[in-house]
Amino acid sequence: MAGRKKQSLLDGALILSAAIIAVKLIGVFFKLYVTLKIGYDGRGYYATAYNIYTPIYSIALAGFPTAVSKMVAAKAAAGKYRDVKALFGISMRIFTIAGAAGTVLILLLAYPFTKSIKSLDSIPSVLAIAPSMFFCCVMSGYRGYYQGLRDMTPSAISQVLEAGGKLVFGWLLINSVMAGGASFADKLPVLRDFVTDAGQSYASAAAIMGVTIGSLMGLLYLMFRHMLIGTGIPGSAIRRAPHAASKSALTREFIAIAIPIAVSALVSNITTLIDNWTVQNRLQYVLDANYGAIAAMYPGIVSARGFTAELTEPFKAYLFGSYDTVLEIKNIVPTFTVTLGLSAIPVLSEAWVNRDKKTIRRSVNSVIRLTMLLAMPAGIGMAALSKEILYLLYGTSEANAPAIPYIAPILTMYGISVIFLALNQPITNMLQAIDRMDVPIKAMAIGATLKIVANYLLVSIPAINIRGAVIGSLLCNIVIDAYGMIVLRRDARLRFNYRALFLNPLLCALASGLVAFIISKTANLFIKDTVMAPSFLCARNVVTVISVLAAAAVYVFALFFTRSIRKQDILSLPMGEKIAKVLEKRGVIG
Repeated sequence: MAGRKKQSLLDGALILSAAIIAVKLIGVFFKLYVTLKIGYDGRGYYATAYNIYTPIYSIALAGFPTAVSKMVAAKAAAGKYRDVKALFGISMRIFTIAGAAGTVLILLLAYPFTKSIKSLDSIPSVLAIAPSMFFCCVMSGYRGYYQGLRDMTPSAISQVLEAGGKLVFGWLLINSVMAGGASFADKLPVLRDFVTDAGQSYASAAAIMGVTIGSLMGLLYLMFRHMLIGTGIPGSAIRRAPHAASKSALTREFIAIAIPIAVSALVSNITTLIDNWTVQNRLQYVLDANYGAIAAMYPGIVSARGFTAELTEPFKAYLFGSYDTVLEIKNIVPTFTVTLGLSAIPVLSEAWVNRDKKTIRRSVNSVIRLTMLLAMPAGIGMAALSKEILYLLYGTSEANAPAIPYIAPILTMYGISVIFLALNQPITNMLQAIDRMDVPIKAMAIGATLKIVANYLLVSIPAINIRGAVIGSLLCNIVIDAYGMIVLRRDARLRFNYRALFLNPLLCALASGLVAFIISKTANLFIKDTVMAPSFLCARNVVTVISVLAAAAVYVFALFFTRSIRKQDILSLPMGEKIAKVLEKRGVIG
């Protein structure tokens, strides 16, 4: 063990969180630019490519990164560094095969999937994202290995490079396509028979190609890093370690750990694929069957875009694209909290092997509490300022602004749902770390069934339509969280302090959300409301920024007032020891 530096749970989470902040800022800016450039219609094609890519990516990996991280952590805790080194080679072969298979699967499904949801204009985007499957699968093998060694830095740097490449090359490609027109589509003998909206279809594919190039950049960094630095284990530790088990024995052990995690990933992501298909399919159904009722619900969109009963397919693409922009905002919070779960896997796995009850209890409570401290103010803030946030991001676009009054209620609903969604992955990761890989499978199966049934029934009702997807998500997330926490509490023999974990963050978040709501609504009484904002610096957007900053200040004050911040939270920050001493003297940290 000597000579190998390990990061604590919070250190690892902070490193990943810092990377996630950079990645999300880049991602939000990029998708904002894409949406403003190609509109909700093109964003619908962009989203469709991701809807087929994301679940297949997760199915191809099938939970293998988690299995690698868990197994590497356990072997390292036992000092079996020769096994750790052998595991790297075994796992990378598996990831390479999985990536190749996933890429082929996307290519095979591109036509039947897009045809089934009447979105053949999405085919170029689906084809453009297919190679990213291979790059990301292999990259995940490196990330899982280093995370198992409790070294989050390689993952963090590769994520930033991946996002940066997406931004730079996506921007270059989308502008090249839009400047040169899409006439080159006529030279592609297969696609020209399918693509009807060539301009936005190929602009969306160009943006997606930036994603693929970014994933290649992240992979190349990890490959060169491994070539130059090696396994990350000191040679002295490897020499002192016992002889490695045979490759066949390690492979069997790896598969035994991976199978239940894989089944959980398969259930989750097949559900996601069905979920995405169901939402688009039922939305098209309700538009075809009840166009008049849907058009009456969205008069601003219909008049601005000129949709008619003969244009239900582009109307569906526009509605789904606008819905996807809300999903993008909602998904910001879980990308932060997932780092807590990833950092918990090696820490909890090691503690579980060593029967270290104190570390198990402290780690589980810390992950849940920090998740709630992040998720509750964000979720309640989304609910309180839903319309204002959307105007800030998309209000300057003539094509997109008409949809904002209609999709703002969706963001309000997702503001509540995101609190439960943020807990999903951390709870799943912690259950996997204590060898209860079966629980996420059961929880997801129940939650997914509720979600799909809700989608099928509710999206088909004209008065509900796309909002039915939000209700299904909320039901699914509540079931997963409740089931997981019950088992986690029982098997790890934990006692949860529900006031510290949930009540205090909720009260602080409600106070901050109320302040934001009051400031925004009061100020906007004196501002002339228009459908389209003249610029990002218009009075309405300035008020939104002020409301958010005021809410953040109130939330931080409320956290210290209720002593919801712990000393170990401060110690994990830069100059944390000095800050903690000052705060302790004032009696504001627990």
